[in-house]
Amino acid sequence: MAFNFGRKKRETSPGGSVVLRYEGDGQREAAVQQEFRADDASMREAVYDRFFGTCETVYHEVLPKVPHIDVYVYPAGQKGRNFCTLVTGGMSDLPMHFPAEAAGKVPRRVELIFYCAEPKPVYLGGLRWLAAFPHSYRTWVGSGHTVPNGDPPEPMWGSNVLNTALLMPTIVKPDNTLQNELCIEGDAVEFLWVVPLSQGECDLKLAKGFNAILDLFQHHRHPHIFNADRRSYV
Repeated sequence: MAFNFGRKKRETSPGGSVVLRYEGDGQREAAVQQEFRADDASMREAVYDRFFGTCETVYHEVLPKVPHIDVYVYPAGQKGRNFCTLVTGGMSDLPMHFPAEAAGKVPRRVELIFYCAEPKPVYLGGLRWLAAFPHSYRTWVGSGHTVPNGDPPEPMWGSNVLNTALLMPTIVKPDNTLQNELCIEGDAVEFLWVVPLSQGECDLKLAKGFNAILDLFQHHRHPHIFNADRRSYV
Protein backbone atom coordinates (compact mmCIF):
# COMPACT_ATOMS: atom_id res chain seq x y z
CA MET A 1 0.00 0.00 0.00
CA ALA A 2 1.12 3.56 -0.64
CA PHE A 3 -0.23 6.84 0.67
CA ASN A 4 -0.37 10.13 -1.19
CA PHE A 5 -1.95 13.45 -0.34
CA GLY A 6 -4.76 15.27 -2.08
CA ARG A 7 -8.37 14.27 -2.78
CA LYS A 8 -9.25 11.08 -0.93
CA LYS A 9 -9.70 8.19 -3.32
CA ARG A 10 -8.60 4.61 -3.86
CA GLU A 11 -6.35 3.47 -6.69
CA THR A 12 -4.39 0.32 -7.50
CA SER A 13 -0.84 0.34 -8.87
CA PRO A 14 0.35 -2.06 -11.62
CA GLY A 15 2.09 -4.10 -8.92
CA GLY A 16 -1.12 -4.53 -6.98
CA SER A 17 -0.46 -1.92 -4.29
CA VAL A 18 -3.46 0.01 -3.08
CA VAL A 19 -2.83 3.77 -3.33
CA LEU A 20 -4.82 5.96 -0.94
CA ARG A 21 -4.87 9.72 -1.33
CA TYR A 22 -5.75 11.90 1.65
CA GLU A 23 -6.90 15.49 1.83
CA GLY A 24 -5.34 17.99 4.22
CA ASP A 25 -2.87 17.48 7.04
CA GLY A 26 -5.02 15.27 9.25
CA GLN A 27 -5.91 15.98 12.83
CA ARG A 28 -5.77 13.62 15.77
CA GLU A 29 -8.92 13.79 17.82
CA ALA A 30 -8.55 13.97 21.60
CA ALA A 31 -12.23 13.17 22.18
CA VAL A 32 -13.66 9.68 22.46
CA GLN A 33 -10.20 8.13 22.61
CA GLN A 34 -8.96 5.71 25.22
CA GLU A 35 -7.01 7.32 28.01
CA PHE A 36 -3.24 7.17 28.12
CA ARG A 37 -2.17 4.38 30.46
CA ALA A 38 1.09 4.76 32.33
CA ASP A 39 1.38 0.99 32.66
CA ASP A 40 1.57 0.62 28.87
CA ALA A 41 4.36 3.19 28.64
CA SER A 42 6.30 1.58 31.48
CA MET A 43 5.99 -1.84 29.88
CA ARG A 44 7.20 -0.46 26.53
CA GLU A 45 10.14 1.31 28.10
CA ALA A 46 11.21 -1.84 29.97
CA VAL A 47 11.26 -3.78 26.68
CA TYR A 48 13.19 -1.00 24.93
CA ASP A 49 15.81 -0.81 27.66
CA ARG A 50 16.27 -4.57 27.58
CA PHE A 51 16.87 -4.57 23.83
CA PHE A 52 18.65 -1.25 23.24
CA GLY A 53 20.37 -0.29 26.50
CA THR A 54 19.93 2.92 28.49
CA CYS A 55 17.87 5.64 26.86
CA GLU A 56 19.89 8.82 26.34
CA THR A 57 16.92 11.14 25.89
CA VAL A 58 13.25 11.15 24.97
CA TYR A 59 12.02 13.52 22.27
CA HIS A 60 8.71 14.45 23.88
CA GLU A 61 5.57 15.57 22.12
CA VAL A 62 4.66 18.94 23.62
CA LEU A 63 1.20 19.48 22.17
CA PRO A 64 -1.74 17.65 23.83
CA LYS A 65 -2.38 15.18 21.02
CA VAL A 66 -3.85 11.69 21.20
CA PRO A 67 -2.09 9.38 21.12
CA HIS A 68 0.89 11.07 22.74
CA ILE A 69 3.91 10.02 20.68
CA ASP A 70 7.52 10.29 21.85
CA VAL A 71 10.76 9.17 20.22
CA TYR A 72 13.32 7.36 22.38
CA VAL A 73 17.01 7.80 21.59
CA TYR A 74 19.43 4.96 22.35
CA PRO A 75 23.05 5.93 21.57
CA ALA A 76 25.68 3.71 20.01
CA GLY A 77 27.93 1.60 22.20
CA GLN A 78 25.27 -0.36 24.06
CA LYS A 79 24.24 -3.99 23.71
CA GLY A 80 27.00 -4.49 21.14
CA ARG A 81 25.43 -1.91 18.78
CA ASN A 82 27.69 0.53 16.90
CA PHE A 83 24.77 2.67 15.76
CA CYS A 84 22.05 4.83 17.27
CA THR A 85 18.55 3.38 17.60
CA LEU A 86 15.47 5.60 17.47
CA VAL A 87 12.13 4.04 18.39
CA THR A 88 8.70 5.58 18.78
CA GLY A 89 6.61 5.20 21.91
CA GLY A 90 2.88 5.87 21.93
CA MET A 91 1.83 4.93 18.43
CA SER A 92 0.65 1.61 19.83
CA ASP A 93 -1.44 3.21 22.59
CA LEU A 94 -4.38 3.10 20.19
CA PRO A 95 -5.32 0.45 17.63
CA MET A 96 -5.28 1.62 14.02
CA HIS A 97 -8.35 1.96 11.81
CA PHE A 98 -8.77 -0.95 9.41
CA PRO A 99 -11.09 -1.63 6.51
CA ALA A 100 -13.36 -4.58 7.18
CA GLU A 101 -11.41 -6.87 4.83
CA ALA A 102 -8.15 -6.32 6.76
CA ALA A 103 -9.52 -6.87 10.26
CA GLY A 104 -7.84 -9.79 12.00
CA LYS A 105 -5.24 -10.24 9.25
CA VAL A 106 -2.74 -7.52 10.18
CA PRO A 107 -1.39 -6.14 13.48
CA ARG A 108 -3.65 -3.60 15.18
CA ARG A 109 -0.81 -1.82 16.97
CA VAL A 110 2.56 -0.69 15.62
CA GLU A 111 5.70 1.21 16.66
CA LEU A 112 8.47 2.45 14.36
CA ILE A 113 12.22 1.87 14.54
CA PHE A 114 15.09 3.61 12.74
CA TYR A 115 18.87 3.23 12.75
CA CYS A 116 21.33 6.09 12.22
CA ALA A 117 24.79 7.33 13.10
CA GLU A 118 23.43 10.20 15.18
CA PRO A 119 19.92 11.37 16.20
CA LYS A 120 19.35 14.42 14.03
CA PRO A 121 16.22 16.53 14.74
CA VAL A 122 14.89 15.87 11.23
CA TYR A 123 14.82 12.13 11.95
CA LEU A 124 13.07 12.61 15.28
CA GLY A 125 10.40 14.89 13.87
CA GLY A 126 9.91 12.69 10.83
CA LEU A 127 9.44 9.55 12.90
CA ARG A 128 6.88 11.23 15.10
CA TRP A 129 4.95 12.46 12.07
CA LEU A 130 4.95 8.98 10.54
CA ALA A 131 3.82 7.44 13.84
CA ALA A 132 0.93 9.90 14.05
CA PHE A 133 -0.10 9.36 10.42
CA PRO A 134 -2.52 6.41 10.80
CA HIS A 135 -4.22 8.06 13.77
CA SER A 136 -4.40 11.47 12.12
CA TYR A 137 -6.06 10.06 9.01
CA ARG A 138 -7.97 7.21 10.70
CA THR A 139 -6.20 4.64 8.55
CA TRP A 140 -3.51 2.00 9.04
CA VAL A 141 0.06 1.12 8.07
CA GLY A 142 1.81 -2.20 7.77
CA SER A 143 4.78 -3.99 6.27
CA GLY A 144 5.38 -3.01 2.64
CA HIS A 145 3.49 0.27 2.88
CA THR A 146 5.04 3.48 1.58
CA VAL A 147 4.34 7.03 2.75
CA PRO A 148 5.60 9.82 0.43
CA ASN A 149 6.99 13.03 1.86
CA GLY A 150 4.22 15.24 0.49
CA ASP A 151 2.39 15.34 -2.83
CA PRO A 152 4.41 15.61 -4.95
CA PRO A 153 7.03 14.06 -2.63
CA GLU A 154 10.07 16.12 -1.69
CA PRO A 155 13.53 14.93 -0.58
CA MET A 156 13.60 13.99 3.08
CA TRP A 157 15.99 13.78 5.99
CA GLY A 158 18.93 15.54 4.34
CA SER A 159 18.90 13.48 1.16
CA ASN A 160 18.70 14.85 -2.37
CA VAL A 161 16.96 11.77 -3.81
CA LEU A 162 15.12 9.92 -1.04
CA ASN A 163 11.54 11.14 -0.76
CA THR A 164 9.36 8.26 0.45
CA ALA A 165 9.31 6.19 3.64
CA LEU A 166 9.00 2.42 3.25
CA LEU A 167 7.82 0.43 6.29
CA MET A 168 9.11 -3.11 6.61
CA PRO A 169 10.32 -5.69 9.16
CA THR A 170 13.73 -4.88 10.57
CA ILE A 171 16.75 -6.90 9.46
CA VAL A 172 18.58 -6.20 12.73
CA LYS A 173 18.79 -9.06 15.22
CA PRO A 174 17.42 -9.38 17.87
CA ASP A 175 15.11 -6.46 17.05
CA ASN A 176 13.13 -8.69 14.69
CA THR A 177 11.81 -10.51 17.77
CA LEU A 178 10.40 -7.38 19.42
CA GLN A 179 6.87 -8.28 18.39
CA ASN A 180 7.11 -11.26 20.75
CA GLU A 181 7.93 -9.04 23.72
CA LEU A 182 5.25 -6.36 23.84
CA CYS A 183 1.49 -6.83 24.10
CA ILE A 184 -1.11 -4.12 24.79
CA GLU A 185 -4.69 -5.07 25.64
CA GLY A 186 -4.17 -8.48 24.08
CA ASP A 187 -2.64 -7.11 20.86
CA ALA A 188 0.95 -7.93 19.93
CA VAL A 189 2.80 -4.77 18.92
CA GLU A 190 4.61 -4.99 15.58
CA PHE A 191 7.78 -2.95 15.02
CA LEU A 192 8.32 -1.57 11.52
CA TRP A 193 11.66 -0.34 10.23
CA VAL A 194 11.53 3.03 8.43
CA VAL A 195 13.57 2.96 5.20
CA PRO A 196 13.67 6.09 2.98
CA LEU A 197 13.33 5.32 -0.75
CA SER A 198 14.05 7.23 -3.94
CA GLN A 199 11.29 7.96 -6.43
CA GLY A 200 12.62 5.28 -8.76
CA GLU A 201 12.64 2.70 -5.98
CA CYS A 202 9.11 3.63 -4.93
CA ASP A 203 7.94 3.42 -8.55
CA LEU A 204 9.50 -0.06 -8.79
CA LYS A 205 7.62 -1.15 -5.68
CA LEU A 206 4.33 0.20 -7.05
CA ALA A 207 4.91 -1.43 -10.43
CA LYS A 208 6.23 -4.83 -9.35
CA GLY A 209 5.37 -5.17 -5.67
CA PHE A 210 7.17 -5.25 -2.31
CA ASN A 211 9.25 -8.33 -3.17
CA ALA A 212 10.94 -6.38 -5.97
CA ILE A 213 12.26 -3.92 -3.38
CA LEU A 214 13.46 -6.75 -1.15
CA ASP A 215 15.35 -8.27 -4.09
CA LEU A 216 16.84 -4.85 -4.90
CA PHE A 217 18.00 -4.37 -1.30
CA GLN A 218 19.54 -7.82 -1.22
CA HIS A 219 21.38 -7.21 -4.49
CA HIS A 220 22.85 -3.94 -3.22
CA ARG A 221 23.39 -5.21 0.33
CA HIS A 222 21.35 -2.34 1.68
CA PRO A 223 22.66 -1.36 5.14
CA HIS A 224 20.45 -0.90 8.16
CA ILE A 225 22.15 2.38 9.14
CA PHE A 226 20.60 5.30 7.27
CA ASN A 227 22.86 7.16 4.84
CA ALA A 228 21.38 10.39 3.51
CA ASP A 229 24.02 10.44 0.77
CA ARG A 230 23.21 7.07 -0.71
CA ARG A 231 22.28 6.97 -4.38
CA SER A 232 19.14 5.45 -5.76
CA TYR A 233 19.44 1.77 -6.64
CA VAL A 234 17.21 2.33 -9.67
